[in-house]
Amino acid sequence: MSFEAIVRDYDLRCGVERAFNTYVGSHGTWWHPDYTPDAGTFQKLTIESGVGGQVVLSHQGLGDFVIGQVTVWEPSERLAYSTTLAQTPEYSSEISVTFTPTADGCHFHFEHGGWNEGNEKDREKFKDWGLILPRFVALAEAVGGS
Repeated sequence: MSFEAIVRDYDLRCGVERAFNTYVGSHGTWWHPDYTPDAGTFQKLTIESGVGGQVVLSHQGLGDFVIGQVTVWEPSERLAYSTTLAQTPEYSSEISVTFTPTADGCHFHFEHGGWNEGNEKDREKFKDWGLILPRFVALAEAVGGS
């Protein structure tokens, strides 16, 4: 077992503002329904703005599931939030993303960490970030610009 953060890096052909807004404001669009409690009823995933904002999965007929809370909110720069999706609620992990301007757009750095003895058995469930995050990249780049 490992406590190491799961890390992914991408260079995007869009500005930091567009990337941040896509990550936060369109999370339900790029998030794959298969990674929810019920893919057939998945409606959206919402990240409420500001520190203390909730991260909520919404399902038709099943209601809303609060799966985390925003811990860092720095628009166009950095976002971090706790998450209990597919984990024991008492042992949340943390997702942190940063957006750094580059000559051709921005660099997106993703870390899923906060692993400990209480949740390390759940870490294996998150090996598919390499399949999920390219959906975010494609959506952010679809419009491009800043």
